[in-house]
Amino acid sequence: MLVIVDHGDTQHFAPTEECVISHAEIEELVQLAKLAEGRKASRKRPSSQRNPTNQTDPCSRRLGEFKTTIQDVLARYGTMQNSSISVSEYKLMKAQQEQELTELLRRVDNFEREVEQRFRAEIERLRNSLQKLQRRLNDNLRLLEQERAAGRRAQEALCVGYIQIGNVEEAVKAYRALNGSYEIARLTNDAFVVDGDTVTPLVNFFEALREDAQAFGTIAGYEILYSKIEQNNQLNKDRSSKLFFSLVGLEYYYSEQADINRIGALRVKLIDKLKSLDRETR
Repeated sequence: MLVIVDHGDTQHFAPTEECVISHAEIEELVQLAKLAEGRKASRKRPSSQRNPTNQTDPCSRRLGEFKTTIQDVLARYGTMQNSSISVSEYKLMKAQQEQELTELLRRVDNFEREVEQRFRAEIERLRNSLQKLQRRLNDNLRLLEQERAAGRRAQEALCVGYIQIGNVEEAVKAYRALNGSYEIARLTNDAFVVDGDTVTPLVNFFEALREDAQAFGTIAGYEILYSKIEQNNQLNKDRSSKLFFSLVGLEYYYSEQADINRIGALRVKLIDKLKSLDRETR
């Protein structure tokens, strides 16, 4: 059994192997949880008879683990608010956050069953604080995700706008800032304008990403663009040539054989189209 004692009321007859903790140590954990809830925590650090650098008994180790987990959760939450982290990083941290909070609550439940009845109110208080922390963080993360989604949509619209006016340099900056969350095929669909000539700026945009062609999957953009201008009967000699020469050497920036094959297949289509157009002009 774990025994909690107040510093003014020590259990003198507890066996030495029993775990003895103080109300002050429980209070320290509750203060951490309150801090995460947004409530003002006490500025006074609870005093403890334990040496924090000498946590060798099971009780101190357990308390130290609780405290470390709460601090990790708070630190991770702070990192998750950084708009520069990628979608995949955010999802990973969110999963870690949910897992740690769930596990922490389970361990506190187990802890409550092990302490003396008269001290369980203190553990219950800690558990209530952690449950409030969990609810608050979940609510805050939902708001954060809404803000991130709105920010991504605005950034995507900015990128598309730059492409449509031919400002490729700024379009590339806006696109890279999205950390790969804006698929190149979707961007091509969004940026393509039937009545305007967006072929050249789109091709120039793909070429500006050539060094990261594999990572961004620019071949998908070429395929979508080719399909759209062909469907709209806009695949003339100039556009076919523009697309063809842009694809020359692109395979050297790819490592996946399937993508290299796609590049070759699209080049063949463009060669056939150029031959067909050349026959028509004779």
